Amino acid sequence: MIHSLLFDLDALHIVIILFFSMLAAVWIGYKIAGKNTKVNSMATELLSPLLGLLALLMAFTFGMSNSRYDDRKNNLIDEANCIGTAILRADIYPDSLKMEFKKDFKSYLDSRRDFYTLENDEAKINASLKKSAQMSDKLWNRASFFAKDKDYFIQSNMMLPALNDMFDSASKSNIVFNSKVPETIVYLLLIFSVIISLYIGYKSGLEKKIERNFILGFCLLICVVIFITLDLDRSRRGLIKIDAEIEIMQKLNQK
Repeated sequence: MIHSLLFDLDALHIVIILFFSMLAAVWIGYKIAGKNTKVNSMATELLSPLLGLLALLMAFTFGMSNSRYDDRKNNLIDEANCIGTAILRADIYPDSLKMEFKKDFKSYLDSRRDFYTLENDEAKINASLKKSAQMSDKLWNRASFFAKDKDYFIQSNMMLPALNDMFDSASKSNIVFNSKVPETIVYLLLIFSVIISLYIGYKSGLEKKIERNFILGFCLLICVVIFITLDLDRSRRGLIKIDAEIEIMQKLNQK
């Protein structure tokens, strides 16, 4: 797990800091413009294009964040389907082997569920990945061992591809689940929001009038959108999670 200042900070803390930074930028811009006795008409004309640029940047960042959220959901569902298929194919083995497969599948499922449900406990996450790797080796070794026996030819031709798909989907899910919007883009969005606020304050200072309700509403709306964007991008914490999809995987243990 990669650590950074932006990633380690809670999304709510980030937007609270951003909200007050934007208000401070508005006040600074207003004070700077108050010292300027000459009104610049270009300042008013540039505000709309800059706000449009901010909206474009926010939409771009939100789209990236939402895309990663959808990828996490879809990959988890795909992995659950692959595991479910492999579990069902254990039924084609004799009862003694079937029970051994079922036992190992249960341990594998527990480790995969832990990977998704653990928050930022890096030690436990690594332990769940290690357990998944151990159970993967155990399942594959058993299936490949009996593949050498002609009496299990049909069972092996069905189980080995299912296990391969299951392992491939898990590897893909591990990468997708931890992917996030590049921090450079997030920093750009945060900094640009403050710069726009500074410009709004400067424009208000030139007009010798400040609309408090408008400014508070603007800052609050920007912060809410950025909070949702950050929350979508954080797979292991926050308000928006993929609990329904994880529940699908948990139900596989009942098979």
